[in-house]
Amino acid sequence: MFIHMIRPKSIAVIGASRHPDKIGYQVLKNVLDAGFPKDKVFPINPKADQILGLKCYSSVKNVPGDIDLAVIVVPAKIVPMVLEECGEKGVKSAAIISAGFKEVGNVELERKLVEIAHKYGFRFLGPNIVGICDTIKSVNASFCQGLPLKGDIVFITQSGALAIALVGWTKMENIGLSDLVSIGNKADVSEIDLMEFFGKDPYTKVITIYLEGTDDGRRFIEVARKVSRKKPVVVLKAGKAKRTVGAIKSHTGSLAGSDTAYEAAFKQSGVIRAPTFPSLFEWAIALSKLPLPKGENAVIITNGGGAGVMATDAAEQYGVHLMDIPEDLKEKFRKFMPPFGSTYNPIDLTGMAGAEWYIGAIEAALKDDRVHSVIVLYCHTAQTNPREIGDAILSAIKNAGVNKPVVASFIGGIECDEESDRLTAMGVPTYVSPEQAVAALGALYQYYRYLKKPIGKPVKVEVDRDSAAKIIYDALNEGREFLLPSEAAKVAEAYGIPTLSKPLAKNLEEAEELAVKIGFPLVMEVESPQIIHKTDVGGIKVGINSLEDVRKTFKEIMENVSKARPDAEIKGIIVRKMAVQGREVAVGMHRDPIFGPLIMFGSGGIYIELYKDVSFRVAPLDTVSIDEMMKETKIYKLLTGFRGEKRGDIQSVKDVIARVSQLALDFPEITDIDINPLFVYEKGCMAIDVKILLKRK
Repeated sequence: MFIHMIRPKSIAVIGASRHPDKIGYQVLKNVLDAGFPKDKVFPINPKADQILGLKCYSSVKNVPGDIDLAVIVVPAKIVPMVLEECGEKGVKSAAIISAGFKEVGNVELERKLVEIAHKYGFRFLGPNIVGICDTIKSVNASFCQGLPLKGDIVFITQSGALAIALVGWTKMENIGLSDLVSIGNKADVSEIDLMEFFGKDPYTKVITIYLEGTDDGRRFIEVARKVSRKKPVVVLKAGKAKRTVGAIKSHTGSLAGSDTAYEAAFKQSGVIRAPTFPSLFEWAIALSKLPLPKGENAVIITNGGGAGVMATDAAEQYGVHLMDIPEDLKEKFRKFMPPFGSTYNPIDLTGMAGAEWYIGAIEAALKDDRVHSVIVLYCHTAQTNPREIGDAILSAIKNAGVNKPVVASFIGGIECDEESDRLTAMGVPTYVSPEQAVAALGALYQYYRYLKKPIGKPVKVEVDRDSAAKIIYDALNEGREFLLPSEAAKVAEAYGIPTLSKPLAKNLEEAEELAVKIGFPLVMEVESPQIIHKTDVGGIKVGINSLEDVRKTFKEIMENVSKARPDAEIKGIIVRKMAVQGREVAVGMHRDPIFGPLIMFGSGGIYIELYKDVSFRVAPLDTVSIDEMMKETKIYKLLTGFRGEKRGDIQSVKDVIARVSQLALDFPEITDIDINPLFVYEKGCMAIDVKILLKRK
């Protein structure tokens, strides 16, 4: 279906104008100037007989033959009428450049467009777009200043202004695109639809996206995961500011900013996230031109020590592993440098290095099976010529006869810039700075690791959903938006999460009876619908060792809470066994409005929001996702037995994460879950404090 939209065989420009200052004129002119067949271009304007030498039609319905793409450039109020005519004509797709819809509050008008398109069974881009540029079929159905250079990278953008600017910028940087597609308001066709189409497109090697936000997080992950297995997807995601959270919030919710879910979704689906607009295309070039490495070992070859140091720093930042050079390979490198050169990695050939030394060193690295990628750095010197060094790189690659990724950085003036363009065109992506070259190689390694990563298996857990449901819906029916601690503990138990029992004493006498029954030492904590974080109001005490302590603590907690929160309804005091101290971790969930349940793992305790040693993934989780999110944290190293400490039961924590994920999926009414702390022992674990926040669907 999208082939008619992206690579049409016939185009109608509805709203074509005779006036050069109108967008309708510019779009029609662009279509013709790009080289699209004139006999397949149809201007639609009821007030004109001819525009730019082409016969005009009063309506798209009067055009003879089929129309693959209708480009609509008319005032917003008549777009529905025009779209109806497109449907009656049997137009296969549309691109609505017209603005004045959802972006200015006309939501109903935009919804009407979708209804019309669905009624007639066609798809449309927009509204409020710049248009479509396709270099494969020479289509410029846009008001961009011209077609981009031809290439194999697609750019999908929510920003129309960025699309216009991109055409000139990519030409200046000699970056070729297969397509440039503006999606605007995304009333119908979204970045997900286009990602799916270009994932199967034989002319596109890399998909790049400027994304402000997606409307369907689940489908985004599903499609991106499939597409990323076939070709790289690189996204520049705008908007990292944290969303405002309510007055009552969970630790998980306060740690989950609006950008956190996107970051987690990208990791799970293999999407490579670029930090800046230039890096989006710098990385795409490397991904489109280079073969994947067959291992992690990279070697830097340079004629400047400073450039080598910068590249070394960047390698650590972007996950490029610089190998330790074996002695036999050092001997080979020494043949191509003076005695004061360095055979450590970076390999410093010194400023004396000419073309022959570069050829020899690069060839030696490429021919060695232990070397999997090479970074070549060149600082322009008086005795060398950038073209000669460029030829040396190409000759070394040819002589080595192997297919390994090579990136380069040429540092100097215009001669270096010209040679960089030539090398990039010849298959060696070359950049202005060492950091850019290493970052591009890092993106290639990121994609290599994703493809190498095993596909996770779904996690299945046995639970008692009915018992949990009764507690949750009873609380909601009472008008509460969270469970009391004793209720939360019971829900956790129903889902197989090891949890401390939390019996409730409504008065001092009951507290004493429970203390005798349970045995010392004890923990006492307030039970109140208005109090989520008990430590903040002096509502929890630990290490209670006698009945006298019970009486004293009962009174103290009641006084503390009454003073700190006089509005709080106190249901009673929980009297529970004091758990054996374990390693403190936290497991949680925050329901993201786009992606759904966002699962957290990290360091636990009262300083969780201060240390922020946490990692997130989007539910449902698989075995690989759980393993990865745990390994991203510092606390994981402690659980593995860091520096001789006892190893924690990591598998039991993984089981808790899986059960929290299932609980969140089973009950959309749960907005947040906090298990903090979760004590981890050598065998097993125990949820000490469980918080569950609710909201009616």
